[in-house]
Amino acid sequence: MNKKTIILSIFYALGQITQGLLLHPYQTMQSLVRDKVFVWMSFLPVMILGAGIIFGLPLAEMFKDILTLPVFLIDWFIFFCLYWQCLLFYLLVRFFIGFRS
Repeated sequence: MNKKTIILSIFYALGQITQGLLLHPYQTMQSLVRDKVFVWMSFLPVMILGAGIIFGLPLAEMFKDILTLPVFLIDWFIFFCLYWQCLLFYLLVRFFIGFRS
């Protein structure tokens, strides 16, 4: 396999896990904890929120005259990411305890 195929397959796997965590977090988190390879993906909402802050604030300053987002959309996005992270952390702890015995 060449380098391009390996990189594409890694991004495909990460995309499928992200989609699974968003659409059906219970089943996806169960398989993540069981396999223990992509457990770091359980902190995806915090990574998305951090990337939004790191990359979004400079872009918002650059385009503040053209792009105006209502404040409630930004607040909703932050609330969604934090709520999603709480759910994933709860499932992570639950499955770690469940698979330990």
